Amino acid sequence: NVTGTPTLAPRRVVLADDEPLARDRLRQLLARRPAYQVVAECRDGSEAVDAILREHPDLVFLDVAMPGLDGLEVAEAVADEPPVIIFVTAYNEFALRAFEVSAVDYLLKPVDRERFDRALARAEATFARGSAAGLDAPLRNFLERLRAERAYPRRFLVRATRGHYFVRVEDVDWVAAEGNYVALHAGGRAHLVRDTMKAFEGKLNPESFVRVHRSAIVNIDRVERIEPRGHGEYALTLRGGARLESSRAYSDRLQALLR
Repeated sequence: NVTGTPTLAPRRVVLADDEPLARDRLRQLLARRPAYQVVAECRDGSEAVDAILREHPDLVFLDVAMPGLDGLEVAEAVADEPPVIIFVTAYNEFALRAFEVSAVDYLLKPVDRERFDRALARAEATFARGSAAGLDAPLRNFLERLRAERAYPRRFLVRATRGHYFVRVEDVDWVAAEGNYVALHAGGRAHLVRDTMKAFEGKLNPESFVRVHRSAIVNIDRVERIEPRGHGEYALTLRGGARLESSRAYSDRLQALLR
Protein backbone atom coordinates (compact mmCIF):
# COMPACT_ATOMS: atom_id res chain seq x y z
CA ASN A 1 0.00 0.00 0.00
CA VAL A 2 0.98 3.68 -0.13
CA THR A 3 2.33 3.88 3.40
CA GLY A 4 4.33 0.70 3.09
CA THR A 5 2.49 -0.88 6.03
CA PRO A 6 1.79 -4.54 5.25
CA THR A 7 -1.88 -5.39 4.79
CA LEU A 8 -2.95 -8.42 6.76
CA ALA A 9 -4.98 -11.00 4.90
CA PRO A 10 -8.50 -11.37 6.29
CA ARG A 11 -9.17 -14.31 8.56
CA ARG A 12 -10.79 -17.16 6.67
CA VAL A 13 -14.16 -18.21 8.09
CA VAL A 14 -16.43 -21.22 7.55
CA LEU A 15 -20.11 -21.10 8.55
CA ALA A 16 -21.65 -24.51 9.29
CA ASP A 17 -25.36 -24.61 10.15
CA ASP A 18 -28.27 -26.46 8.56
CA GLU A 19 -30.57 -23.46 9.11
CA PRO A 20 -30.27 -20.85 6.29
CA LEU A 21 -31.51 -18.07 8.59
CA ALA A 22 -28.82 -18.86 11.14
CA ARG A 23 -26.13 -18.67 8.43
CA ASP A 24 -27.63 -15.41 7.15
CA ARG A 25 -27.43 -13.91 10.63
CA LEU A 26 -23.76 -14.85 11.06
CA ARG A 27 -22.93 -13.58 7.58
CA GLN A 28 -24.61 -10.23 8.33
CA LEU A 29 -22.70 -9.85 11.59
CA LEU A 30 -19.42 -10.59 9.82
CA ALA A 31 -20.18 -8.28 6.86
CA ARG A 32 -19.34 -5.21 8.96
CA ARG A 33 -15.91 -6.64 9.74
CA PRO A 34 -13.57 -6.55 6.71
CA ALA A 35 -10.93 -8.46 8.70
CA TYR A 36 -13.03 -11.62 8.19
CA GLN A 37 -13.85 -13.40 4.94
CA VAL A 38 -16.42 -16.18 4.64
CA VAL A 39 -14.84 -18.83 2.40
CA ALA A 40 -17.50 -21.55 2.72
CA GLU A 41 -21.02 -22.16 4.00
CA CYS A 42 -22.12 -25.67 4.93
CA ARG A 43 -25.55 -27.22 5.47
CA ASP A 44 -24.51 -30.40 7.27
CA GLY A 45 -21.63 -32.01 9.13
CA SER A 46 -20.10 -33.84 6.17
CA GLU A 47 -19.96 -30.62 4.14
CA ALA A 48 -18.37 -28.91 7.13
CA VAL A 49 -15.58 -31.48 7.44
CA ASP A 50 -14.88 -31.29 3.70
CA ALA A 51 -14.81 -27.48 3.76
CA ILE A 52 -12.53 -27.29 6.79
CA LEU A 53 -10.04 -29.77 5.31
CA ARG A 54 -10.17 -28.01 1.92
CA GLU A 55 -10.17 -24.33 2.96
CA HIS A 56 -8.00 -24.47 6.11
CA PRO A 57 -10.04 -21.70 7.78
CA ASP A 58 -8.84 -19.71 10.75
CA LEU A 59 -12.28 -19.67 12.36
CA VAL A 60 -15.38 -21.86 12.16
CA PHE A 61 -18.86 -21.11 13.44
CA LEU A 62 -20.15 -24.62 14.02
CA ASP A 63 -23.73 -25.61 14.80
CA VAL A 64 -23.94 -28.32 17.45
CA ALA A 65 -27.00 -30.08 15.95
CA MET A 66 -26.66 -30.80 12.24
CA PRO A 67 -27.71 -33.69 9.97
CA GLY A 68 -25.22 -36.46 9.27
CA LEU A 69 -22.46 -35.39 11.65
CA ASP A 70 -23.20 -33.18 14.60
CA GLY A 71 -20.89 -30.32 15.54
CA LEU A 72 -18.98 -32.39 18.09
CA GLU A 73 -18.30 -35.13 15.52
CA VAL A 74 -17.11 -32.48 13.05
CA ALA A 75 -14.75 -31.06 15.67
CA GLU A 76 -13.37 -34.53 16.38
CA ALA A 77 -12.94 -35.24 12.66
CA VAL A 78 -10.71 -32.16 12.18
CA ALA A 79 -8.98 -32.26 15.58
CA ASP A 80 -5.56 -33.05 14.06
CA GLU A 81 -5.27 -29.48 12.72
CA PRO A 82 -8.27 -27.65 14.15
CA PRO A 83 -9.26 -24.07 13.45
CA VAL A 84 -10.56 -21.89 16.24
CA ILE A 85 -14.15 -23.03 16.74
CA ILE A 86 -17.12 -21.08 18.06
CA PHE A 87 -20.04 -23.44 18.59
CA VAL A 88 -23.54 -22.22 17.83
CA THR A 89 -26.47 -23.85 19.60
CA ALA A 90 -30.09 -23.55 20.58
CA TYR A 91 -30.51 -23.74 24.34
CA ASN A 92 -29.42 -27.07 25.73
CA GLU A 93 -28.51 -27.35 29.38
CA PHE A 94 -26.00 -30.16 28.91
CA ALA A 95 -24.20 -28.42 26.06
CA LEU A 96 -24.02 -25.09 27.85
CA ARG A 97 -22.62 -26.69 30.99
CA ALA A 98 -19.93 -28.41 28.93
CA PHE A 99 -19.04 -25.21 27.08
CA GLU A 100 -18.93 -23.06 30.18
CA VAL A 101 -16.41 -25.23 32.02
CA SER A 102 -14.04 -25.16 29.05
CA ALA A 103 -12.13 -22.56 27.06
CA VAL A 104 -14.31 -23.21 24.02
CA ASP A 105 -16.73 -20.45 23.13
CA TYR A 106 -20.35 -20.77 22.08
CA LEU A 107 -23.22 -18.61 20.87
CA LEU A 108 -26.92 -19.08 21.57
CA LYS A 109 -29.46 -18.79 18.78
CA PRO A 110 -30.73 -16.29 17.82
CA VAL A 111 -27.26 -14.76 17.91
CA ASP A 112 -27.03 -11.46 19.73
CA ARG A 113 -24.65 -8.85 18.26
CA GLU A 114 -23.01 -7.95 21.57
CA ARG A 115 -22.43 -11.60 22.44
CA PHE A 116 -21.12 -12.20 18.90
CA ASP A 117 -18.61 -9.38 19.33
CA ARG A 118 -17.39 -10.88 22.60
CA ALA A 119 -16.95 -14.28 20.96
CA LEU A 120 -14.87 -12.73 18.17
CA ALA A 121 -12.74 -10.89 20.72
CA ARG A 122 -12.14 -14.16 22.51
CA ALA A 123 -11.19 -15.82 19.22
CA GLU A 124 -8.72 -13.03 18.52
CA ALA A 125 -7.19 -13.53 21.96
CA THR A 126 -6.77 -17.20 21.08
CA PHE A 127 -5.02 -16.28 17.82
CA ALA A 128 -2.71 -13.93 19.71
CA ARG A 129 -1.66 -16.56 22.25
CA GLY A 130 0.45 -18.62 19.92
CA SER A 131 0.95 -20.66 16.78
CA ALA A 132 -1.73 -22.83 15.21
CA ALA A 133 -0.12 -25.92 16.73
CA GLY A 134 -1.18 -24.79 20.16
CA LEU A 135 -4.70 -23.67 19.36
CA ASP A 136 -6.28 -27.08 19.72
CA ALA A 137 -5.67 -27.57 23.46
CA PRO A 138 -8.96 -26.00 24.64
CA LEU A 139 -10.84 -27.89 21.93
CA ARG A 140 -9.24 -31.20 22.85
CA ASN A 141 -9.96 -30.65 26.55
CA PHE A 142 -13.55 -29.82 25.71
CA LEU A 143 -14.01 -32.93 23.56
CA GLU A 144 -12.45 -35.14 26.23
CA ARG A 145 -14.81 -33.70 28.84
CA LEU A 146 -17.81 -34.32 26.61
CA ARG A 147 -16.61 -37.82 25.77
CA ALA A 148 -16.38 -38.64 29.47
CA GLU A 149 -19.99 -37.56 30.03
CA ARG A 150 -21.53 -39.03 26.88
CA ALA A 151 -22.39 -42.66 26.28
CA TYR A 152 -19.95 -44.72 24.25
CA PRO A 153 -20.27 -43.77 20.56
CA ARG A 154 -22.46 -45.95 18.38
CA ARG A 155 -20.43 -45.32 15.22
CA PHE A 156 -17.08 -44.01 14.05
CA LEU A 157 -16.36 -41.53 11.28
CA VAL A 158 -13.97 -42.77 8.58
CA ARG A 159 -12.39 -40.42 6.05
CA ALA A 160 -12.25 -41.64 2.47
CA THR A 161 -10.98 -40.16 -0.78
CA ARG A 162 -14.59 -39.44 -1.76
CA GLY A 163 -15.99 -37.97 1.44
CA HIS A 164 -16.79 -39.74 4.70
CA TYR A 165 -18.72 -42.71 5.95
CA PHE A 166 -19.52 -44.41 9.24
CA VAL A 167 -18.64 -47.79 10.73
CA ARG A 168 -21.07 -48.97 13.39
CA VAL A 169 -19.52 -50.22 16.62
CA GLU A 170 -21.46 -53.49 16.51
CA ASP A 171 -19.99 -54.24 13.07
CA VAL A 172 -16.38 -54.07 14.29
CA ASP A 173 -14.75 -57.50 14.64
CA TRP A 174 -11.41 -56.30 15.93
CA VAL A 175 -9.19 -53.24 16.01
CA ALA A 176 -5.50 -53.11 15.11
CA ALA A 177 -2.81 -50.45 15.52
CA GLU A 178 -1.60 -49.04 12.19
CA GLY A 179 1.04 -46.38 12.84
CA ASN A 180 -0.79 -43.12 13.58
CA TYR A 181 -4.11 -44.83 12.88
CA VAL A 182 -6.26 -47.64 14.17
CA ALA A 183 -7.76 -50.08 11.66
CA LEU A 184 -11.35 -51.11 12.31
CA HIS A 185 -11.78 -54.58 10.83
CA ALA A 186 -15.43 -54.92 9.87
CA GLY A 187 -17.23 -56.61 7.03
CA GLY A 188 -14.02 -58.01 5.61
CA ARG A 189 -12.46 -54.54 5.24
CA ALA A 190 -10.06 -52.42 7.27
CA HIS A 191 -11.30 -48.87 7.92
CA LEU A 192 -8.62 -46.42 9.07
CA VAL A 193 -9.35 -43.89 11.82
CA ARG A 194 -6.68 -41.46 13.00
CA ASP A 195 -6.31 -42.25 16.71
CA THR A 196 -4.09 -44.01 19.21
CA MET A 197 -4.94 -47.44 20.59
CA LYS A 198 -5.10 -46.08 24.12
CA ALA A 199 -7.51 -43.30 23.20
CA PHE A 200 -9.60 -45.56 21.01
CA GLU A 201 -9.84 -48.23 23.69
CA GLY A 202 -11.44 -45.62 25.94
CA LYS A 203 -14.20 -45.10 23.36
CA LEU A 204 -15.23 -48.76 23.45
CA ASN A 205 -17.52 -50.33 26.01
CA PRO A 206 -15.37 -52.77 28.04
CA GLU A 207 -18.38 -55.07 28.32
CA SER A 208 -18.17 -55.63 24.56
CA PHE A 209 -14.48 -55.16 23.71
CA VAL A 210 -11.28 -56.42 25.32
CA ARG A 211 -7.70 -55.49 24.58
CA VAL A 212 -5.64 -58.65 24.06
CA HIS A 213 -2.38 -57.13 22.83
CA ARG A 214 -0.83 -53.66 22.74
CA SER A 215 -1.82 -53.57 19.06
CA ALA A 216 -5.14 -55.47 19.11
CA ILE A 217 -8.63 -55.10 20.60
CA VAL A 218 -11.33 -57.69 19.92
CA ASN A 219 -15.10 -57.67 19.95
CA ILE A 220 -15.92 -60.32 22.57
CA ASP A 221 -18.96 -61.52 20.63
CA ARG A 222 -16.74 -62.32 17.63
CA VAL A 223 -14.40 -64.66 19.53
CA GLU A 224 -15.11 -68.24 18.42
CA ARG A 225 -12.20 -70.09 20.00
CA ILE A 226 -9.48 -69.40 22.59
CA GLU A 227 -6.47 -71.73 22.74
CA PRO A 228 -3.79 -71.49 25.45
CA ARG A 229 -0.21 -71.11 24.21
CA GLY A 230 1.43 -71.18 27.62
CA HIS A 231 2.96 -68.43 29.75
CA GLY A 232 -0.35 -66.56 29.80
CA GLU A 233 -0.57 -66.24 26.03
CA TYR A 234 -3.50 -67.34 23.87
CA ALA A 235 -4.44 -67.79 20.23
CA LEU A 236 -7.84 -66.38 19.32
CA THR A 237 -9.93 -67.39 16.35
CA LEU A 238 -12.68 -64.97 15.40
CA ARG A 239 -15.82 -65.61 13.45
CA GLY A 240 -14.84 -65.10 9.84
CA GLY A 241 -11.50 -66.83 10.34
CA ALA A 242 -9.22 -64.05 11.60
CA ARG A 243 -6.56 -65.32 14.03
CA LEU A 244 -4.94 -63.13 16.67
CA GLU A 245 -2.31 -63.70 19.35
CA SER A 246 -2.79 -62.31 22.83
CA SER A 247 0.15 -61.17 24.97
CA ARG A 248 0.91 -61.95 28.59
CA ALA A 249 0.47 -58.30 29.57
CA TYR A 250 -3.25 -58.53 28.78
CA SER A 251 -3.84 -62.10 29.95
CA ASP A 252 -5.93 -61.08 32.98
CA ARG A 253 -8.57 -59.49 30.79
CA LEU A 254 -8.70 -62.48 28.50
CA GLN A 255 -8.82 -65.00 31.34
CA ALA A 256 -11.84 -63.18 32.71
CA LEU A 257 -13.70 -64.28 29.57
CA LEU A 258 -12.95 -67.92 30.35
CA ARG A 259 -14.45 -67.86 33.82
